[in-house]
Amino acid sequence: MKRAKQQRLSAPRNPFVAAVLFKKSGVHGKSEKAVRRAQKIQLHQKTHEE
Repeated sequence: MKRAKQQRLSAPRNPFVAAVLFKKSGVHGKSEKAVRRAQKIQLHQKTHEE
Protein backbone atom coordinates (compact mmCIF):
# COMPACT_ATOMS: atom_id res chain seq x y z
CA MET A 1 0.00 0.00 0.00
CA LYS A 2 1.30 3.47 -0.91
CA ARG A 3 1.81 6.20 1.63
CA ALA A 4 -0.01 9.53 1.34
CA LYS A 5 2.07 12.36 -0.07
CA GLN A 6 3.36 14.77 2.54
CA GLN A 7 2.65 18.43 1.82
CA ARG A 8 5.11 20.97 3.13
CA LEU A 9 3.73 24.04 4.84
CA SER A 10 5.09 27.15 3.20
CA ALA A 11 6.29 29.99 5.37
CA PRO A 12 3.83 32.88 5.67
CA ARG A 13 4.64 35.96 3.62
CA ASN A 14 5.79 39.14 5.27
CA PRO A 15 3.16 41.71 4.16
CA PHE A 16 5.54 44.67 4.53
CA VAL A 17 8.15 43.17 2.24
CA ALA A 18 5.54 42.18 -0.34
CA ALA A 19 4.09 45.71 -0.39
CA VAL A 20 7.49 47.26 -1.02
CA LEU A 21 8.40 44.73 -3.68
CA PHE A 22 5.20 45.37 -5.61
CA LYS A 23 5.39 49.13 -4.92
CA LYS A 24 1.87 49.22 -3.57
CA SER A 25 2.68 50.65 -0.18
CA GLY A 26 1.52 54.08 0.89
CA VAL A 27 -1.49 56.19 0.04
CA HIS A 28 -3.29 55.44 -3.21
CA GLY A 29 -4.77 58.13 -5.39
CA LYS A 30 -7.43 57.98 -8.06
CA SER A 31 -6.32 56.85 -11.49
CA GLU A 32 -5.99 59.35 -14.33
CA LYS A 33 -9.03 57.82 -15.99
CA ALA A 34 -11.14 58.24 -12.85
CA VAL A 35 -10.05 61.88 -12.47
CA ARG A 36 -10.87 62.68 -16.11
CA ARG A 37 -14.24 60.96 -15.83
CA ALA A 38 -15.11 62.88 -12.65
CA GLN A 39 -14.19 66.18 -14.35
CA LYS A 40 -16.27 65.28 -17.39
CA ILE A 41 -19.30 64.42 -15.25
CA GLN A 42 -18.90 67.61 -13.21
CA LEU A 43 -18.71 69.74 -16.38
CA HIS A 44 -21.79 67.98 -17.78
CA GLN A 45 -23.73 68.68 -14.57
CA LYS A 46 -22.76 72.36 -14.59
CA THR A 47 -23.77 72.86 -18.23
CA HIS A 48 -27.10 71.06 -17.82
CA GLU A 49 -28.31 72.65 -14.60
CA GLU A 50 -31.95 73.64 -14.51
